[in-house]
Amino acid sequence: MEGAAAVETAAAANGKACCHAAKGPGYATPLEAMEKGPREKLVYVTCVYNGTGINKPDYLATVDLDPSSPTYSQVIHRLPVIHIGDELHHSGWNSCSSCHGDPSAKRRFLILPSLLSDRVYVVDTATDPRAPSLHKVVESEDIAENTGLGFPHTSHCLASGDIMISCLGDKEGNAAGNGFLLLDSEFNVKGR
Repeated sequence: MEGAAAVETAAAANGKACCHAAKGPGYATPLEAMEKGPREKLVYVTCVYNGTGINKPDYLATVDLDPSSPTYSQVIHRLPVIHIGDELHHSGWNSCSSCHGDPSAKRRFLILPSLLSDRVYVVDTATDPRAPSLHKVVESEDIAENTGLGFPHTSHCLASGDIMISCLGDKEGNAAGNGFLLLDSEFNVKGR
């Protein structure tokens, strides 16, 4: 027995489903996503004003990708964040292919780290996918007090349901590249 079959057999013997056996969000492999995944109908794009001279909050744009839609290739919604100067950075989902083996996991929230303000915005994309709404803001003070981290950069979902965000520096602004912020499934600061 080789490869995926051996892994599935071992997982079944331990009472755990393998990523090929259960169906959570995403796909088990990039190839499976290409072959079996539906065409995306919407895309969410972070739009940043930093350095433009425009004194407005950054926003999340929703773009219609459905070729049969009358609003195809247009921005159909803008969700401004609540502060100016955040610099929204690399976004990620609360659940992704790392949760593929968990059928209860749902891709509902988009996580938006803010590089310059040290905030993390959580956006609800499930209630109204064409017009997402702000669900929660993890404030910089909470992050700094509980972890000493700053400059949140890229978010990653974990199979546990937690969110891991790489941070480029510390709360004093030193470019230490010194750790990972961990949020629980309710987007509370859990630690490092």
